[in-house]
Amino acid sequence: MLNVLKYNPLNITLFLLLNSINIFLENEVIIKIFKIDEKCKLKLFLTEFILETILSLFLPMPIFISLDIVLKLCLYKIFFKLKAEKLYLAVITSEIIKTISEGMLLINTFINNLNLVYIAEITINLIIILFIKHKKIEIIVKECLDEKIKNKITLISLSSIVLIFIAKIKIIGDIEKIPIYLYMLFSLMQVAYLVVFIKNILNMINQSNTKIIIENLEGSNQRLQENYDSVRAFKHDFNNIMQGLGGYIIAKDFDGLNKMYKSIINECQEINEKQSINEDVISNPAILNLINNKIKLAREKSVKIKLEVYIDLNTLKVPTYDLCRILGILIDNAIEACNGCETKVISIKFLRDKYNNRNLIIIENPYKNYLIDVKKIYEKGFSSKKDKISHGLGLWKVKQILNKNKNIQIYTSRDKLFKQQLEIY
Repeated sequence: MLNVLKYNPLNITLFLLLNSINIFLENEVIIKIFKIDEKCKLKLFLTEFILETILSLFLPMPIFISLDIVLKLCLYKIFFKLKAEKLYLAVITSEIIKTISEGMLLINTFINNLNLVYIAEITINLIIILFIKHKKIEIIVKECLDEKIKNKITLISLSSIVLIFIAKIKIIGDIEKIPIYLYMLFSLMQVAYLVVFIKNILNMINQSNTKIIIENLEGSNQRLQENYDSVRAFKHDFNNIMQGLGGYIIAKDFDGLNKMYKSIINECQEINEKQSINEDVISNPAILNLINNKIKLAREKSVKIKLEVYIDLNTLKVPTYDLCRILGILIDNAIEACNGCETKVISIKFLRDKYNNRNLIIIENPYKNYLIDVKKIYEKGFSSKKDKISHGLGLWKVKQILNKNKNIQIYTSRDKLFKQQLEIY
């Protein structure tokens, strides 16, 4: 990380090679710990290597090492697309490893050989990677964290990053003047502080995750109770139902018998649908809870929802928070559109389009306003209702969310049914 222009071409080549290996291994550590998608790791490596090489040639060491934190923040955000709380944790974890390996800079003070320093850093990173694999260490940060927890993590993380930034400029700027034991003591204190910091953050995340699990379990228990009550009520009325059917058979009223039979079939189908919508079908607990609540709302308005799920919703490359907001708005609109329609059936499908390498969420519903302009429905304030003040923001909000997530598109069409098709790449 020192100015390498004074070295001969062979030394410079060796320096660049060792530096590139070190950068790759540092990123590999973070990818393994946080279970990050490895798709962009090559682009990240090349970008970071080029930028670090250029900066190391022209910047003094204290400034370069301090700017490394800012560089990591920017690159992890761009290539890994991490949310704030996960981003800060990843960068601070990286700093713990950096602090340990940068202790090797002391070697350079005595032997004046930067390549040996990098060999030592590479060795340390390899040991850390092997340790992570052996102990199966991973840090899971769920997207649906409580907002208070997110804000607290963000505030504490930013404060820690600023402190690290300032300390590095001061300490590394005077590294040759500081006794070895003081530098080692500072490094140990910094590592201890960062380890305690991460431990506290993980405790907060675990508390938030536990709260979410409890809420999901309460929702599951409520659904099970509702299903149990429905089956028990049906069983209780079974004798009455059979007597009613017998009355139609004795009177040879086959039209009445047919109507009553269809009513029984519909009720049986509703009970089966209630029981079939569970964690095995919808693996994402937040979406499962949302769908169940929307089905309950639809039932209160005499609207039936037909659900087909053919994909694992946890694999969708969309933040759960954003997906819940989009689905909530689209399903609410579909339920409302059924008002006054003769057939009140909404179809919701989660599909995989292998040919175009995308996932589809298709919502279809009957509607009465055949003159609605599908090009204008996403405009702010647009509504087919008379009360424009309290309506006309839902689909506009959907569009705002989609603008944040470049891998999602929505297509609206109308024919016999009104159709909203979400395409997720």
